[in-house]
Amino acid sequence: MSGESALCCPVCKARFRGAQQCSRCGADLTAPMLLAAHAYALRQAARQALRSGDGRTGLELARAAQGLHSTPEGGLLQSASALANGQE
Repeated sequence: MSGESALCCPVCKARFRGAQQCSRCGADLTAPMLLAAHAYALRQAARQALRSGDGRTGLELARAAQGLHSTPEGGLLQSASALANGQE
C-alpha cells in the first residue's frame, strides 16, 4: 500500500509492521488491516473511474474510501473527484 499514510495500532499507536498482531502490545490488527486494504481498493477503483471519465462514481468511491480510512492522499483524490464531478 505504498503512498498511503502509515497505519498505527488502535490500542498503543505503534506503527503496523505487516503482522496481524501488534509488535508492541499484542493487539489483533486483522480488522484495521482489512479496512485499510478495502479503502486502498476503493481508491484504486476511484482513480480508474476518473480515468474513464466517470466523475460521479469516482467521487462516490473516494468518499467511501475516506470513510473507512482517511488519508491525506485520499483527501486529495476526493477533492479531485469532486472537481471532475463539477463540484467544489
